[in-house]
Amino acid sequence: LKASIPNYLEPMIFKRDGEGDVISEPGPEYYNNSIPYEGVYMNYVNEIMRIAKGDIQEVTYTYKSRSSLLQHSSSHYTAAVQDIENGLVDMSVGPFWITVERLRMTSFTVPLIYDKIVLVIPDPMSKNGLSYQTSKVLAPFTARLWLLVILVIAFTSLLSVWFAKSSHTKRTMLEHSKRRTKSKFSRLRIGIYARLIFDSFLEKGLYFFSEGVEQDEGSSL
Repeated sequence: LKASIPNYLEPMIFKRDGEGDVISEPGPEYYNNSIPYEGVYMNYVNEIMRIAKGDIQEVTYTYKSRSSLLQHSSSHYTAAVQDIENGLVDMSVGPFWITVERLRMTSFTVPLIYDKIVLVIPDPMSKNGLSYQTSKVLAPFTARLWLLVILVIAFTSLLSVWFAKSSHTKRTMLEHSKRRTKSKFSRLRIGIYARLIFDSFLEKGLYFFSEGVEQDEGSSL
């Protein structure tokens, strides 16, 4: 088998220089396959070969291709996976994170190590004041968006009253027009429409903020 090495990570996988010191960053020696790799992963692969009892004769380690690194310049590991998809190597040995992008290229073995990632934030102070608890109701939207929502509800209420054909309202206004003068009737009509608009505003607002479904009282099954 031919296996690529994406990067160095002591003590998992690394090389040594001529003086026997561990090399932390890949250099010219990375492309020299005559310098052997050492580390936990090398021991793990050797143990697999021993257990295989001849099914795996040899594993040759090499570097990732420069073309794949140009294609995935932000990740040495994704570049190594790209070499597998391109058929340049049979596998790659290293501490890979299993991502969606890499799964589209090749399959993975069972994970050997699990990284536990947590999000740490400062301990929030306890706030139980009335003003703070009340302001949480308005927190979902900004002030401008709240104003826009209220204007939309008001405009919708005005249109619903304007286009509604309420026989009861017309009959009520007709009865009052017979008993009142023109000026009094005009004030009465304004009052009736204002009340209808206010009622419609409350109705539309309740439906909006409660996520309710408005019912048509005149409809039937």
